[in-house]
Amino acid sequence: MKLSKEEYKEAKGCLKRYNYNCIKIINIKSDIMSIGSPVIDGLPKAPYGTSNKVLSSILKMEEDEELQKAIKEYKAVVQALQLVNKDSKYIFEEMYIKSKTKWEIINSGMSERTFERRNQSLIYTVHKELKKNWRKIGGILVKKRVIIVSWIDR
Repeated sequence: MKLSKEEYKEAKGCLKRYNYNCIKIINIKSDIMSIGSPVIDGLPKAPYGTSNKVLSSILKMEEDEELQKAIKEYKAVVQALQLVNKDSKYIFEEMYIKSKTKWEIINSGMSERTFERRNQSLIYTVHKELKKNWRKIGGILVKKRVIIVSWIDR
């Protein structure tokens, strides 16, 4: 199966944005965890009590399409890394995380043809994972066969 130029660029871009997506997700998570309920009446509060501010920030996060896309890409890369061999994982770590060039990886003991095959295998696997179980419903990416219900007690 040969990918079109756009699909290939999309999968490769997903690999390149991996670090950015990780940082974005961690920042959102830390923002939510740092929001606490204020002590208004002087009584002690539960350490992880939810307040209206926390609830509104979580709802805002669920509606943020850019964040949903970042989470989708992050999960696709993580799942793809579970499916590829150790050479592809090595290429991912060196090229996309440590920002080494193709020739630095090849000079470290890998042949050029092996590099090309393993890198292509990694990109194809990421593409398959991006397209596999995800579909778009009302602007939000939802995994097939999973129904998520948000219930808010008001």
